[in-house]
Amino acid sequence: MNFKMDKTGMIKLKQWVLGIGAVWVAGSALAAQQPLRQAQDRPNIVLVMADDMGWGDVGYHGYDDVMTPNIDRIAKEGVQFTQGYVTASVCGPSRAGLLTGVYQQKFGCGENPSSSGWPDNCKYPMAGVPTSQPMISELLKEQGYTTGMVGKWHLGVHEDLRPHSRGFDFYYGFLNGSHSYEEWTNEFAKNKSKWPIFRNNEMEPPQKDIYLTDLFSDEAVGFIDRNHDKPFFLYMAYNAIHHPWEVPAEYAERTKDLTNSENRNFIAAMILAMDDGVGRVYDELEKHKILDNTVIVFLTDNGSPRGQGLKHAPKDNLLERMDGMDYMSLTPYRGFKGDTYEGGIRVPFCMRWPGQINPGTKYEFPVSALDLVPTFVKGAKSDGVDLLPYIQGSKKGRPHDMMYWRRDTEYAIRKGDWKLTWNTKSGTPSIKLFNLAEDPEERVNLAKSQPERAQILQRLFEEWDNELPDNEWWGGPWNRKRHSGAIDVAEFNQNLPAANQLRKKIRK
Repeated sequence: MNFKMDKTGMIKLKQWVLGIGAVWVAGSALAAQQPLRQAQDRPNIVLVMADDMGWGDVGYHGYDDVMTPNIDRIAKEGVQFTQGYVTASVCGPSRAGLLTGVYQQKFGCGENPSSSGWPDNCKYPMAGVPTSQPMISELLKEQGYTTGMVGKWHLGVHEDLRPHSRGFDFYYGFLNGSHSYEEWTNEFAKNKSKWPIFRNNEMEPPQKDIYLTDLFSDEAVGFIDRNHDKPFFLYMAYNAIHHPWEVPAEYAERTKDLTNSENRNFIAAMILAMDDGVGRVYDELEKHKILDNTVIVFLTDNGSPRGQGLKHAPKDNLLERMDGMDYMSLTPYRGFKGDTYEGGIRVPFCMRWPGQINPGTKYEFPVSALDLVPTFVKGAKSDGVDLLPYIQGSKKGRPHDMMYWRRDTEYAIRKGDWKLTWNTKSGTPSIKLFNLAEDPEERVNLAKSQPERAQILQRLFEEWDNELPDNEWWGGPWNRKRHSGAIDVAEFNQNLPAANQLRKKIRK
């Protein structure tokens, strides 16, 4: 790793980054629009999503190598979800599940939408969330909310799939999966199609010498100021801390002494810039005396990527190699972005709702990003649940009997505390079975010792998976090849050779 300061005072972290393939499909799944939750005063809703921030990237989880006082405030004033999950371990599909409340595979969005060649000759211009699948922005707008979004979209580049066509009255941001934080000012002058910024549905020349994270915060504050006298929904989709890793010197100076790792301090500076933006939103809500009638949610789209900041672990949690390939970072959880291990899909997730959620609440059962749509839109057709009765205690037990993940060559199912996963990116590829109540770090694979349980979970996953449409946007349509027949228990007991046959189930 090395750092360089350019003439604008921007520091850049130079690191080789693996590109991730892109895949989506336009499918069909209808969800009837439903009435909003009835209340004396309809709350404003601010939904903040960070990009590529893992479990160990917020202070309220007990980490002191980051500075997140404003994000921590959300958790302190409301509920922390200790088992908060997203529906995918990469950006696009995770956002599709969040904004629809439906497993994104059901409408063909199991992978990132390709924007190659965009906007002039995009190979798959309709890749993204199909218009037949309602989004929370559309549902809330139907109920009289003013809707706004700033930041990263990543759910389709065609004009019919852009935010301004999907229920957002206001949009400021970019449509694809990543964006420079500073160099875009120069790139726009050279080739405006490479780093396009949109205001509503029109490209807009960039504002020079403004860090993109700060610019998104500016636009969010402006939206609140213009709409504070009416119910509003604001989706703040920061691209921080997704690569490219760039940060102004003023933020780097504030975090330079956090740890003995220059790399970690750099990532902390990017996080700090975003947290400052959350603080500015708090200030604007207080300025207009609407903070007590505003719900604020914070979560991230997936876990941290491999190599992001090289977090230095304390002596009691050293970095260690697992299965010859897998590394543990400062978080207790195994895996990274792109994995179906906990490190890829269990994320920081908290919510404040004055008058509905007691400050300092910790909710211990698993919840999903899918739950936000039915929590805010009463009766919405969703794979999630209304979380309020569970948080408040009027409903007992788990909100979800089962949870599913499927993306690329990876999949997982969780039923109760048991999780079955096939993961090829971190560790030896094989079926793995974990008891998350006893082993949340996923260190002990129980598939060999409990083959019957592994077989049951595999069958349950296949029942769900068999109902899903094909995903057509990974360089073109593919034909799924399914595993034929159930797993043989005896084969599981013989070093799990049957598990390796399950790769036939994975799309090729």
